[in-house]
Amino acid sequence: MVSIAVQLFKAMEDEKVELHLLHKVCGSRIQYRKHCPVCHMDVDASEVVRGAELPDGRYVVVESEAAGPAPDHTIAIVSFHDLPEIDPVLYRQAYWVKPLAGAEKAYRLLAETLQDTHLVALATMALRQKFSLAVVRSMEPHVLMLHSLYFPESLREGGRDFGQNQAAISDKERDMAKMLVMQMQEPFVAANYPNEARRELLERIQAASPQGVHAPDEAVTGEVLSLMEQLRASVEQTAHPRQA
Repeated sequence: MVSIAVQLFKAMEDEKVELHLLHKVCGSRIQYRKHCPVCHMDVDASEVVRGAELPDGRYVVVESEAAGPAPDHTIAIVSFHDLPEIDPVLYRQAYWVKPLAGAEKAYRLLAETLQDTHLVALATMALRQKFSLAVVRSMEPHVLMLHSLYFPESLREGGRDFGQNQAAISDKERDMAKMLVMQMQEPFVAANYPNEARRELLERIQAASPQGVHAPDEAVTGEVLSLMEQLRASVEQTAHPRQA
């Protein structure tokens, strides 16, 4: 087993344009609080624990040290494979791999070896307190990229039944389908498929930017609401004077 001390950096930037939930009346962001419905109170993070639900509805508290291994910034390589052997359905997230101090030589040697052999490495690692499988592959110029993997048992096997139908297909239909596929075959160039939906959303946001407003200050809002409550109480007292 080969171990290399490394740091991981996300290789892919999330293309999602982050949209927040705002209060339509004043434009303030909606807050989400940890609230206990039994104690009728907001709960501090220090009072929150994690628990697993049992089939009968009860919960078992899982202590943080038992929740998973602590990350040690080490990837442990266990075997080497041809890339096509690994089903793409197992791929989860991509990371750039940076060697820590003292691991530069092992890093460079592994990168060159993977390039020369055209193989990828299967590794184990602990990431965010979760034990995970990973594929490590070499990219020019001598850079390692890591792809975290789902475990095989994560695949929901029920989907395999979706293709078990008895639809009748003629030889002519098969030939036409194959001909269409061959006509549309071309080299894959990622730049030819930009995220048009994201571009259109950004254009809409840019066009609406002149109408953008700052959310009101929370303290000022609280003072205004407090004053409104006082005025409302005063009005109610005036409308319903005490009887002597």
